[in-house]
Amino acid sequence: MFVATVALCPAQEPTKPAAPAEQDQSAAEKPSEQKNPRRPETYQDALLAAGDDGVIVFCYGPDWNQRSVRMLQSFWNQAELEKVTGQAVLVAVPIYEYPDEKQADESRRISAGMPPIPFKVCPTVMLVDKNGTMYANLPGMDFLGDEKGSTALKNIADKLAAHRKMLELMKKADSLNGVERAKVLGEIGELPIEKPKNLVDMLKAADPNDSTGLVRRNEHSALKFLYKLMDTKDGFLKVDFHTTLHDLMDESMKVINDKALRAEDRQAAYCLLIGQARREEGGSKRMKNMINASMKIDPNSFYGRAMPRLTQLWGNERANETADERRARRSKEKEDDKHRRQRDREVKKTERNTSVE
Repeated sequence: MFVATVALCPAQEPTKPAAPAEQDQSAAEKPSEQKNPRRPETYQDALLAAGDDGVIVFCYGPDWNQRSVRMLQSFWNQAELEKVTGQAVLVAVPIYEYPDEKQADESRRISAGMPPIPFKVCPTVMLVDKNGTMYANLPGMDFLGDEKGSTALKNIADKLAAHRKMLELMKKADSLNGVERAKVLGEIGELPIEKPKNLVDMLKAADPNDSTGLVRRNEHSALKFLYKLMDTKDGFLKVDFHTTLHDLMDESMKVINDKALRAEDRQAAYCLLIGQARREEGGSKRMKNMINASMKIDPNSFYGRAMPRLTQLWGNERANETADERRARRSKEKEDDKHRRQRDREVKKTERNTSVE
């Protein structure tokens, strides 16, 4: 694992004073390179120049990712990008794996104020609003496609369009009150970009009783749901060898039956139950029933598309298991769980000791 240092460009070696003719030529060329106000040198300059379309940052790895370096020319520096991105300000940011001293010094100046890169992947495109808040992140080939950049252009355009829609809806919401305002704010929560950090607070203020269900819809997440199951005594998940389907059923069904929540959030709660049912004796039939019920919520979601495969993988895996095999499996699971919890405690103890030191 390496610590990446961000810089705009490698530091240049000092050069000898140019001859008069060369100086004239250099002076004529340099302004042309910096003339485009949409491609400033530093992130801070970009943020100062940004309007409603914000800043778009392209991260590439000069000394370790040649694909991203090639995309700098084949995609990032092309005029087509400027056409697609409206008035967004564009900044290319190299991420060095092993920066020298000059590159490290330069990085502190160039990257000052830039949001952290969520994933150290190159190439990566980050879309940032004019206040410096990242609202979309497009890492790697899955989101940027091939080196020609056609996929990248489309995905950037889609995220920028969603951001513009958010600004439009926010302006509309400012002219409304109560439930009507909450409904418009709720539309923002459905856009394929990061939600404003204060969206839930605005929804609570507009709809204190949550009559629209939009507060629950935007406040809930699968991760928060798991945190509700945390053991407050030692910080370990209660979901372990001793957990039963009955222990998880009540909390999970509250989420599953709340139709105000997004389909994938409700299906994520089903996944917790399905995984537990798989561990329990006689749970195969219940597991199949829950898989089918989850698919009915939304067969086209991520979880909905995955459910048929779960049936194939787990549906009949223990149909022919003998009593001896079942006892051996359960004994191994119990021992594995014991070792896992012991490792977790050792890690916690080490972390506490380190923090005290």
